[in-house]
Amino acid sequence: MCDQITRAIFDGMVRRAGGVDAVAAILEARYGSASKGTVSKMCSGQLAVSIDAALAVEDALGAFPLTNRMFERTGREGVRRGDLKELAAMSTMATGQAHSSLIRAFSHLSEDPDRLTDKERAEVIADMRAARQVMSDIINAAELVQ
Repeated sequence: MCDQITRAIFDGMVRRAGGVDAVAAILEARYGSASKGTVSKMCSGQLAVSIDAALAVEDALGAFPLTNRMFERTGREGVRRGDLKELAAMSTMATGQAHSSLIRAFSHLSEDPDRLTDKERAEVIADMRAARQVMSDIINAAELVQ
């Protein structure tokens, strides 16, 4: 894996794990051999981030940003290029609608301001899912920009 986003995520994980020395020790323990130089080169982009290194660091941290990113690739088919401005406008409307439905559910306008009614719950879920989809579309489009 050698794109800039993967490199940046891996570099961030290395920092969270304690640095190049710590990650080299993690890789040594898991695979029997590792080099600080190799880890450093993966962080700088001189070498592609190996799947083995990414998995080992994710497991050590208990966080899986690269695995999640790879999984998200399955939903990127048909992503349009160059529509970030349109998506930015859509995100404003979608998040505004999602927050509005949630706030309204806990306001004096609700039948029961202390809990979500069935209708409110359905509305909040639908609006939040729509907002999440727009955010995913923005991530996907931004990753295509070069």
